[in-house]
Amino acid sequence: MKFFKLCLASCLAVVAMSSVPVLAQEKEVKFALDFIPLGRHAPWYVALNKGYFKEEKLNVTILPTKGTADAVRYLESGLSEFAFIDIPSLVASGSAGKSIRIVAANYQKPPYCVFSLNPGANVSSPKDMAGLEVGSSSASFMPKIFAAFMKMNNVDPSTLKIVNIDGAARVPMLVAKKVPAIDQFLMGEPSIRRAVTDAQPKCLLLGDYGLDIYSNSIGVREDFLKANPEMVRGFVKAALRGWKDALANPEEAARIQTQYLKALDPQIIVDELKILRRIAVTQEVTDKGFGTMNLEKMKRSVDFINNNVEVTGTKLTAEGILAEGYLPNPAIKP
Repeated sequence: MKFFKLCLASCLAVVAMSSVPVLAQEKEVKFALDFIPLGRHAPWYVALNKGYFKEEKLNVTILPTKGTADAVRYLESGLSEFAFIDIPSLVASGSAGKSIRIVAANYQKPPYCVFSLNPGANVSSPKDMAGLEVGSSSASFMPKIFAAFMKMNNVDPSTLKIVNIDGAARVPMLVAKKVPAIDQFLMGEPSIRRAVTDAQPKCLLLGDYGLDIYSNSIGVREDFLKANPEMVRGFVKAALRGWKDALANPEEAARIQTQYLKALDPQIIVDELKILRRIAVTQEVTDKGFGTMNLEKMKRSVDFINNNVEVTGTKLTAEGILAEGYLPNPAIKP
């Protein structure tokens, strides 16, 4: 009888143990930025800090790169599972980016600027880009964007002169008047404005002259997407929660980001996020939520490059790039 009771107790213990839920292990994933971390990247750090990725069972590491071409290579080579991909850069990569799919569009408007000084080059319209010398880098795709934009505006793109300057040195070179213009995203304006003491920085924003395309978005490889659809949905949901919070409260976002990147100026982060809102929150985003995409605009984005830039290998298509069905439901709205 005693033996029976011991057996019964053991069996009940086994049953009890088997009924304890096993917590799913976090998946280690890497996310490649499109550049070195700047204030515009605060939304990703907000999602990380607030545990939004953890809630989706993801342990995310954020990686810096030297430019959007790097981000494409990180994805294609498997150095990262997710990346912040500039869609025009992806299209221009042709066959090199053929396996990448876009699951959420973050920059609903293109952020590309030609920054100059007044007095100085004072680039105020597309025609002012003829013969212009622009500081950029071999890892940046923006010179090709500029060339396509010039062609679209009937300005000879062959006259554009590119000077190879490392990303961190670009603004100092402009301020020192060692180069008449540089390529930068619109969000770089606060840093340039603070650095210049004897001139007015000017941004020629390409989006003000008819360029209505998507830019930076969340990209993944097709094979990873097919094998891990729920993981992708979880990453997108967590990331977009971070975007909502960062754009709603830039001051909080700045406090969070500087915990990871102490060299960043909190006020510049705040200023960049306020500018970022201008290209990230459109009426469509207000109505449909962060990350929203549609095929018509994706076609415009793809055609802008395919029709204006020499693409190596097979040209990508909007239908091939766009991967719908990975945005959160309900939508995450501003």
